[in-house]
Amino acid sequence: MRKHCLLLISQCPVVHRFKAILLLALLLPACANAQVGGLMHNSWVALGAGANHYGNGLGAGFNATVGKWLISTAALRGQYSMQMPMLVSGEGTAPTIHYGHVDIMADFYSALKGRNPSDQFRSYLGVGVGLVHSSTGDNDFCGVAIAGCDWKVSDDWRLFAEMSAYVHPSDFNHYAKASMLEFVHLGVIYDIANNPTRSRSRFETQRFENDWFFNIALGTCSFNYRGIETFGQRVEQLTPIFEFGIGKRLTTLWQIRLCASGLYAKSSEELFSYYNIRGDLMMDPMALLMPAKPYCRFTAMPYLSAGIVTRLDDQSNFLFSPAVGMQLVYRADKRNSIYLDARYCVTPPRFARIDTPQSIYTVGMATAVIGYAYTFSRQSFR
Repeated sequence: MRKHCLLLISQCPVVHRFKAILLLALLLPACANAQVGGLMHNSWVALGAGANHYGNGLGAGFNATVGKWLISTAALRGQYSMQMPMLVSGEGTAPTIHYGHVDIMADFYSALKGRNPSDQFRSYLGVGVGLVHSSTGDNDFCGVAIAGCDWKVSDDWRLFAEMSAYVHPSDFNHYAKASMLEFVHLGVIYDIANNPTRSRSRFETQRFENDWFFNIALGTCSFNYRGIETFGQRVEQLTPIFEFGIGKRLTTLWQIRLCASGLYAKSSEELFSYYNIRGDLMMDPMALLMPAKPYCRFTAMPYLSAGIVTRLDDQSNFLFSPAVGMQLVYRADKRNSIYLDARYCVTPPRFARIDTPQSIYTVGMATAVIGYAYTFSRQSFR
C-alpha cells in the first residue's frame, strides 16, 4: 500500500505534492491501526489479587498475566502467581508458593453462538501446566484449571473475576500435606489489541464444526534416566506404544489435539503398563512461509503438550507430564494423511520408581510413532 501511495505522489504535479505528502502522513497511522494481524493484535495483560485456601490454612495472593487470543474463541496465556499464608490452623506450616504456568483458554459462548462486538460480558474456561516452587525448597510440576468471566468497561479496559485450582503431587510440600490450592481473585485487564472484540480473521475457520480430525498410531518408546550409559542399554528399554487422538485445526497456523497413548514401559528391569493423556498445541510454520497454500502436501509441525501419566499398577498416582514434539506430515489428499511423530515426555522420577536420585528434568520417555490422520470436513478458511 505504501509503495502505491508513493508512486501516485511522484506522478502528481509539483504544486500538489506537498498536500499529498501531508495527507499521506495523516492517513498512514490510521491504516496501520486498521490492519489485522501482528504479534500484539488481540493481546492483553492483567493483574489480579484475592484469597486462597491451601492445606490447613487461608491466605492471600496475586498474579500477573500476559495472553493472546489466537482466534475469536481460543487464547494462549502465561501467568505468574504468588500465594502467601495468613491464617493457619492445626499443625504444620503453609509456605509461600510461586506458580508459573502456560494455559489454553476457550470462550465456548463465542464458539457456539458467535460474538457480537457490542457484548459487554465474556466467560471462559481453561487448563494449563507449569512449575511450582515452595519457600520450603520443594519444586515440582503443577496443573491448573480455570473458570472466569469479565466485563467490558471501555474499549481498552475490562474487569474480571476468576477461580483457579492449582494441582500438584500430594508430597510436594512436607509441611502442609495438600495436593490442591484454590484461589479466587479479582482484577483488571488491559487490551493491547487495536481490536479488543477479537474479530475473526481470514485464517480462521468460519464454523466451529469444521476442520476436525482424528489420528491413530503405533510405535515405540524408551525410558530415559541416569544410569543408562550405552546404546545397548537404550535398546533394552524399548517397548511398544499405541496412540489415538482427536483434534481441530483452528487457523492455518495453529491446531489443537487431545491424545491418549500408552501400553508398556520399562524402567530398570521392571516392565509395567501405563497410559498418558495430554493436550497438544501444534503449529504449522508452512502456513507462514506459503500463505497462499494453507494445506501443503509436506509439512513439519512442532508442538508442546501438557498432560498426565499414570501406572496401571497404581491408579491413584496421577502425575503431570509436559512434552515437546515434532510431527512430519504427508497429505495424500484433502482428507487423508500419514505422519511420523517424535516427542520427549518428561515424567517425575517417582513414576519410574528409580532408586538412584534423579532431578525432575532428567527422567522421561522418548517416543516415536507412525500414524494415520483423517480430516472430517476441510475447507472453511476465508
